[in-house]
Amino acid sequence: MKNLFYYLSLIFGLLMLSSCDPNQDANGDLLVGMDYNPNTNPGGGTVTPTKLLKKVTIDDEGDIMTYNYTYNSDKKLTAVTTSDNSIKIDVTYLASGNIAKIVRTENFAGDISTEEIVPVYTSNQITKLNVTHTETGGSIKSIANLTYAANGWPSIVNEDVFGEDNTSVVANFVSNLSYSGNNVSRWNFKSKLNVGLPVPVFDFLQELELTVNLSAYDNKINPYNLLPKDYLISMIHAEADASSITGFAKNNAATINVIFNLGGTDMEDTQTATYVYDNDGYPTTVTATSIVTKFEYQ
Repeated sequence: MKNLFYYLSLIFGLLMLSSCDPNQDANGDLLVGMDYNPNTNPGGGTVTPTKLLKKVTIDDEGDIMTYNYTYNSDKKLTAVTTSDNSIKIDVTYLASGNIAKIVRTENFAGDISTEEIVPVYTSNQITKLNVTHTETGGSIKSIANLTYAANGWPSIVNEDVFGEDNTSVVANFVSNLSYSGNNVSRWNFKSKLNVGLPVPVFDFLQELELTVNLSAYDNKINPYNLLPKDYLISMIHAEADASSITGFAKNNAATINVIFNLGGTDMEDTQTATYVYDNDGYPTTVTATSIVTKFEYQ
């Protein structure tokens, strides 16, 4: 069971990774060969991305995890897998090019959980996410409604989690995102359980608040921003993926401040990330404290 460790790992991921914001189209296609809009905040570069993110390897003092990204012949992301097979994500598409469904399967020491995400589009923009969470104890559903900022990225994600009767809202999760130009400056995530209702025993159903402040951006390409925009947006909900949040920014943050509140107690940490880039301006390595993350492209 993930419980607190799940959220700590989410924070850990945000401390290790950076933010970004691509000009991908509403279908989630990678606009390879097209310029980003100029960034209005310091450090906003206009480098044109021509590569796809292939592999991310995180080395935490010898504890190594690799994420592999697979694409089809149309350069659409179709799968994400980890080196230890603990996580597998499958992405399928409609004939229109929009995402039909994302299925995320996690296997931690035989404890298997799945998450099926079906985005709902309005004028080729994701406005709702229908999510089914399945663990050993059963299956529950949630619905996330999205509001967008002027830059075309989500500013509010409001998710209701339903009980096993599929009618009673047992929990609510809200993400508020602020931007400075094309980069994420602040992400606040708050979860609340509804008093008096039976809450299913699911790992992510806990009350907490998480605030992440991102600053000191460079003017280089963010590796996670190379992932399809609609994929990143689809992954921002109750069980948010760290790469989703970091992918919302165009460039890479060097200063990451995290404030985590669980049970009324604040835990705060600030990290400084140091980047190494290739000749094309893509980060190849980012180091924060003793953790080294390496990126490979195709």
